[in-house]
Amino acid sequence: MTLDESNPHWNLVQRYVDGIASEKEVTALEDALAADVEFREAFLSYLSLDAALEEVLPEGDLNQKPAVQPEKTKLRLLPLWGLLGVVALLAIATASFTERRYVAQIGATSQNLRWRSASHVKGEKLRKGTRLELAAGDVDIEFGTGALTRIHGPALFEIKSDNSGFLSYGEAYSLAENVASKGFTIQTHSGDFVDQGTEFLTAASPDGSSQLHVNSGAVDVAVPGMEMQRLRTGSGFGIEPGEIPVVVRIEQGDETAAFNFPTIPAPSPFDFADGRKGEARIEWWPSDLSDEENHPSIKSGPLELLIDGSGQATEDSPSESVFFQDGADGLFLIDLGSEISVAKINTYSWHRNRDDPDLRRRAVQRFTLWGCGHERPSTLPSNEESTEWTRIARVNTDAFFRVKNEPDRPPQQACSIFSGKESLGKFRYLLFKVSPTPMPDGLKPRHTFFGEIDVITAP
Repeated sequence: MTLDESNPHWNLVQRYVDGIASEKEVTALEDALAADVEFREAFLSYLSLDAALEEVLPEGDLNQKPAVQPEKTKLRLLPLWGLLGVVALLAIATASFTERRYVAQIGATSQNLRWRSASHVKGEKLRKGTRLELAAGDVDIEFGTGALTRIHGPALFEIKSDNSGFLSYGEAYSLAENVASKGFTIQTHSGDFVDQGTEFLTAASPDGSSQLHVNSGAVDVAVPGMEMQRLRTGSGFGIEPGEIPVVVRIEQGDETAAFNFPTIPAPSPFDFADGRKGEARIEWWPSDLSDEENHPSIKSGPLELLIDGSGQATEDSPSESVFFQDGADGLFLIDLGSEISVAKINTYSWHRNRDDPDLRRRAVQRFTLWGCGHERPSTLPSNEESTEWTRIARVNTDAFFRVKNEPDRPPQQACSIFSGKESLGKFRYLLFKVSPTPMPDGLKPRHTFFGEIDVITAP
């Protein structure tokens, strides 16, 4: 702000500098200075300039002052010195406040970094509320507490405080290891991820869904309407937006026939969908009229294996697994026999190639789960706004585990789908649309070795 005749307080400032301001005018000036940070800064600069000119120029050349100056009495000087004291204190407070407003700064950047918002350079300080929008590349954000977040574009990220940020979309890799950064938080549209001394990755989509993978340590997940969930090393977590947020929890197992996971229970023979109870049945569903591409593989075991209450006995057992032909999506339908309130759905997979342990092409779970009520639809769900089907969840465990190469993929995996309320909804039919895993070197995409699917009812 420049202090000149365009400023509404210009006359007050001139009368104060000339020493002819009344006590009422001084009070009005004090109020204006207290209310406006930029005005205070401009006023202080003006006083400094005026004082300097008084030293080097004759009095008659300064601001065209009248030849006869009013007598400056002690009564007038008292409010003058009172105001100067107030301004001095305000100046100190303003400088301190301005410094505190900087809560983070730009760290390292990648060579391919491209900004959508205003560009920023390494070392630039960032205030609360600064929005960083990347078209591509990476930028590190160094927070005041010592936490570090690397934003990977395309992304939109907002600085919320010296220990938190909001990820609208994109990816954020965060490292918070010191005492001051404990509680570092990445917020998203669907939930908050709160560090407990760890290294974790957050991903958010424009549609409001978000994902978390814990590289090390522990992270607390806060979802509206749900109890706090704590995830530890190697676990993944996803949140589907909606009136009832749906959570997808993903974990790696101990690679034994016991199917032990950190929090997800092993395959159960006592869930509602267990085939021996006679309530549920499972069938393959054709995806098109030709029915040529999405049949189960000729090496696959029968579909009923998915509701028999147990997983595979070994890590590479096609006959104990259910999987589709390589290439196209596959679909199967679980009929629960009646419309019931479903609380949780757990899915299990296991695969490691016997001849080459680094090949784990059939371990990843990639599927979309749909549900509907008592009347079976005649058509497949065609879009997210289907009137007959309700999309429950989308699952891609490679995304959760941040798999770049096959050896990174956990051979034994479990996925648990639940909500913040007692029930995901009332369903009779559960439709799984299973996608294959892309392969290198032009090979046909390979399908997962599923071992079991458990359906747990709500009270």
